[in-house]
Amino acid sequence: MTHDHTIRSATRDDARDIARLVAISSDGVAEIEWHEQAELEHCDPLDIGEHTYQNPLGDYSFTNTTILEINGEVAGMLLAFGMPRAEPRKPENRPAADDENVFAPYIYLEEPGSWYICGVALYPQYRGQGLGTRLMSLASEQARDNEFTTLSLLAFEQNKGAVNLYDKLGYIVVDQAPVVPHPLIHFEGNVLLMIRSVA
Repeated sequence: MTHDHTIRSATRDDARDIARLVAISSDGVAEIEWHEQAELEHCDPLDIGEHTYQNPLGDYSFTNTTILEINGEVAGMLLAFGMPRAEPRKPENRPAADDENVFAPYIYLEEPGSWYICGVALYPQYRGQGLGTRLMSLASEQARDNEFTTLSLLAFEQNKGAVNLYDKLGYIVVDQAPVVPHPLIHFEGNVLLMIRSVA
């Protein structure tokens, strides 16, 4: 069933939904820091995520987020921003699976000078209707509008559905690194860096 949808820029008031959807899109990675901080502050980890996305500054902000609505309700989101133009990755710096820094693979796999799709997600009831593809198309539009020539994203190798979608959309695997195991991360194996040229 296809619904009419609305695309709009996120506001500070969307921060709770953004945090929920980032938790979905990151397959547990984003929640690691939230849980650690929540233990110190004796609150719900989602409160930490909400507070993070309420901040208008930095990459992880409502200001870098686009909301997809159906009938006035938040159905999904796209979080994307430009990566700095820095030195390319060096294979010898690829982290190992037993690295103590659980975030090491994601830092290593950043693609300098790309428009980075940090997160794209829909609530379960809105999946399978082409809305994820619409958000991915929007990311291409944003990249072009911001004068980026390359799109990048990270995907878990074991998440076959996501990897197959990105493959169909023209993304190719250019690098990978092993997942550093953590109880909150939903997958093992490798994290894939996938890129494509902006059409």
